[in-house]
Amino acid sequence: MDRDRIISGQIQMETRIKSEIDTYLREQAGSVNGMMKPEFVDCSFDEKTLTVAFPVLEWEKNRVGVMHGGMITAAFDIATGLLVRFLADKNFAPTIRLETVFLRPVPIGDTFVVHVKTNLAGRKLTHLYCEGFVKSTGKLAATATSSYFNEPTSERP
Repeated sequence: MDRDRIISGQIQMETRIKSEIDTYLREQAGSVNGMMKPEFVDCSFDEKTLTVAFPVLEWEKNRVGVMHGGMITAAFDIATGLLVRFLADKNFAPTIRLETVFLRPVPIGDTFVVHVKTNLAGRKLTHLYCEGFVKSTGKLAATATSSYFNEPTSERP
């Protein structure tokens, strides 16, 4: 029975996250979520993980010509948001903390691959850890930790 629950959960997770990404690309094309063009890579229902790739686009560069730190942080926020919204189900789950550590530059024209791992998915709080890699080299470019508050939608005004 547990295996069937995991398989069912995996299918639901993939379907829901891919649908959210499609919504970003169609309905939020002019927002940061859509403009960063997130791409689903992989997820694990059992391990509560998600991997999302972001092509590093010309408009995302900073004054020295690499991916702007704010865009790296935005990629982490988008990826963690996708996972936490799945975990929170129908609850509203805003970001309450996001801390990024920058380790190396991410070149324009490359891909920034974000792997998100759930540290805690509690009733009120969700804590996540992220690693972001430069696809062409496989090198770690940044890490982040984030926290989300799970607020039952039924309690919102």
